[in-house]
Amino acid sequence: MQILTAALGVIAHFIIYLSFGSLLTKRKEGELQLSLSLVVGFFAYYSLFFFVCIPVMKMYRPLSLLTAVWVPVVAMIVLCAVIFCAGSWVAKGRSILQSIRRHPLPAAILFAILAVQIVIVTTSYNFTLDASYYVAGVATNVDTNMINVYDPFTGAWQDHFEMRYFFATYPVSDAVVCQLTGIPALVQTKTVMATVVILLTNLVYYMIAKLLFEEKGHGTVLMLGFICLMNLFFITMFTPSLFLFTRTYEGKAIVGNLSVMTILYFFILLVKDRKVRLYWLLLFLVCFGSTTVSSTANMLIPAEVSILFLPDIILKKRFRQLLPYAACILPGILLALAFVAYVKGYFVFYTYPRW
Repeated sequence: MQILTAALGVIAHFIIYLSFGSLLTKRKEGELQLSLSLVVGFFAYYSLFFFVCIPVMKMYRPLSLLTAVWVPVVAMIVLCAVIFCAGSWVAKGRSILQSIRRHPLPAAILFAILAVQIVIVTTSYNFTLDASYYVAGVATNVDTNMINVYDPFTGAWQDHFEMRYFFATYPVSDAVVCQLTGIPALVQTKTVMATVVILLTNLVYYMIAKLLFEEKGHGTVLMLGFICLMNLFFITMFTPSLFLFTRTYEGKAIVGNLSVMTILYFFILLVKDRKVRLYWLLLFLVCFGSTTVSSTANMLIPAEVSILFLPDIILKKRFRQLLPYAACILPGILLALAFVAYVKGYFVFYTYPRW
């Protein structure tokens, strides 16, 4: 029963991400980019959730209020996506089925690679403090009907919000899902979100492989297979592979794998000068969305964007791109400075009204 519940949860998440992403990536002409829509939709979902969640949490309002506000927003976006993008979804689905019929062996290998990774991430056992924090945090928010007010480990009331987690609202979304559907926090985090993240990460691998191999299916499947092996056998405490396979549902794993590889994908596109304005906009959304997933992104994302884009901008004298580049690193820098100011005692957000 839990397997069926988790499977339905994964499908529901992908429908929502596809709805968010399709409205952003759909063009008047041309085929829908399904993989790109799903990945961009993931970051768009958590970016928008950030702006809904922060005021409710800051004003010491219950989780049920956030759920009541957020669900209609998502329902409206999904409805709009169905109205404007359903035709593109159907056409893309038929195209995928035709591709599977033409190339059954590569498709079977690809599905096998994904199935192995799903089994690994949903059955692996991890007992780190961070791993338990995500599950306990979601369960505490649901049980107390509040948002990050009580310590997940002790249940004790906290008189102020911890800034390390305040702006990373990704786990609060899981609490909303659990409260709305009744799914246990452990199933939502460890099974549903772990499966969602591993599939989205492989989608980005697939997108990069298609760029590198210029749509050649066999090369794409081989690349995904070798990446899977690399992640399996290069696991140390210093590699993102460890987080990807053992702590998949954590914010650090998402930022260190999904965010980093998505930014690399956009870098390849922008170097080729393809649809520059659109992809800079989507890149900004990925960078901002990453900061709402984990505070780790506040340092990692500006560093990666700078390492990738600054040399290209300078060497090719594309100085007009300095403005969108600055916009992409700005969210992480601002949130990092906010955390430093909190640590230094310049401000604090209390968990109760102060009049």
